[in-house]
Amino acid sequence: MSIFDQPFNKTESCFGFYNGAPVPSNRPVPRNRPAHADGLTEEVKHDIQEIDEILSEALTKLTFEEREEHQEVIHGVKDTTVDDEAILEPALQDLESHIENMKSDSVYEMAESIDPAYVSARPFRAMFLRAKEYDAKAAAEQMLLFFESKHQLFGIDKLVKDITIADLDDDDIACLNHSNLQLGGRDRSGRQVLINIASLTEALGSEKTKKNLLRAQYYVIMKALQSKETQIRGTVSVLYGIGNLKAKSNKGWSEGTKHNRALPQKRAAIHLCIDDMKQYALCLVLVKLISAPSVKAKIRLHFGSVIECKYKLSTFGILSESIPLDASGNINLDRQLHWVQFCAREEQPDRHILPSDRALDTSTISPGQNDVLFTGGKVISHGGNERYRRLIFYFSQAYDTGTDEVKRQIVGEIIEKVREDGGCFLKEKGKGPNKSWEEVPIEILRKKIMQAFRNRRRRQDVSKETSILIAGEPLPRDVIFGRARKNPGSELLQRLIKDNSQEYESLSRGVKMRHVESIMQTLKDQGGRFLEEAAEKGRWVELPNDTARERISTYFRNYRRRSSKVQAKI
Repeated sequence: MSIFDQPFNKTESCFGFYNGAPVPSNRPVPRNRPAHADGLTEEVKHDIQEIDEILSEALTKLTFEEREEHQEVIHGVKDTTVDDEAILEPALQDLESHIENMKSDSVYEMAESIDPAYVSARPFRAMFLRAKEYDAKAAAEQMLLFFESKHQLFGIDKLVKDITIADLDDDDIACLNHSNLQLGGRDRSGRQVLINIASLTEALGSEKTKKNLLRAQYYVIMKALQSKETQIRGTVSVLYGIGNLKAKSNKGWSEGTKHNRALPQKRAAIHLCIDDMKQYALCLVLVKLISAPSVKAKIRLHFGSVIECKYKLSTFGILSESIPLDASGNINLDRQLHWVQFCAREEQPDRHILPSDRALDTSTISPGQNDVLFTGGKVISHGGNERYRRLIFYFSQAYDTGTDEVKRQIVGEIIEKVREDGGCFLKEKGKGPNKSWEEVPIEILRKKIMQAFRNRRRRQDVSKETSILIAGEPLPRDVIFGRARKNPGSELLQRLIKDNSQEYESLSRGVKMRHVESIMQTLKDQGGRFLEEAAEKGRWVELPNDTARERISTYFRNYRRRSSKVQAKI
């Protein structure tokens, strides 16, 4: 049972999933707490410390092997193979036996009588087994819940068909365009990120029912689960309840929990982002009510502003571009609208506008965050392009050593992975104010991807891991090592080290290095370089990645020693 599946009574929380009266406590819930960590009262610090202790205690209840696995999973470094056929085959046989024992008088049995091929399809059943870690009995129970939920949401006519945009009505489409649950691309380990922004539910208006919202959420999750990679690797949930992003109502929460539990998604990690100290008391209750240590081990609680939480999430491999929020908490829905357009084009290629003109005109393409943009050779910072470059890096060795047939397969797989995220490959059309975008034809696209592999190989051949003398002065976002001078980029690094020191010390050596690389990538994403003063005073050199990685690791060790000395004095 996950944090979303706990049954509660009725009250309010920032995410809308705590509905029960607070568990009795010796301390009252603190009121009017300061909004920033610099002015915390002892009472608030006690709340924070207690949550940290509960989550740490959950890890200690696991075996050493389980702890190592959970740390690797939550940081996205577990080597999860996408070839699970050896495990899957016997699990499918067990699943069939359990279904036969459970299906009597169920909605599943009704679905089976309508279309037995649909309910017994191997890819369909495999999705439930992967969600339940190949536990055949748990997968069978979820399949029965799934058909019951689907029957309630869509009726008997759509019980044995894959839901498409054409199956959604006008209010469903409105909820989909403004869904509080959105795909945030993939993290650095390739896992699907799901962003939940609670306040978007209220923005839809009272005429939209909970059922409309649930149908939209069903569509989003099941669309993501079309990817075998997502089924196996799992999803990463990020729930934002910051500032004006808090939900103001919990209406229909219990019904939403039931339908959410029926969907076959495997949650690899859960990140809760808050900025209201009163919410710590509610989060504390939630964490206490979860009994399974393996579930608690997947939870991370982040306190701060939108931008501070983005920094913290980035150390877990979640890119800042994945979060459709600016520093002030304003929501950008362009990516979600573009994704809906893409799904409409994919499902109904002969139509240029969604049914009954219910959404956007898709004849004009505007780039979305998951799209790969070709801009005449210029390297641009864009979510889809970052994902594309990581795919090129990931497949580079197999591509360089493979046969022509292997290379064609790799190119096809890269195209498929981008499209699974709802992305397109776009190129500029025109210049200046008349500039627009158009999709790259498939044959040209394949040539561009092959050229990207060749370019990367050439850069590797000429690159040398040495310090590079830079022209001019350091930029504000550069990290300057040593005591030469302070810089905003250096201060950001120190803040990240402070915020992540406890997490870092609990990791194994291999995972620690991955954690450091995530911090490095966060700083690079902000436009920073890693510099130190050259031998010639007033000149600066850019350090190679290996040197920067070792310096950051040293900073973590130094921070631990300083903290130990302070504790010893106390």
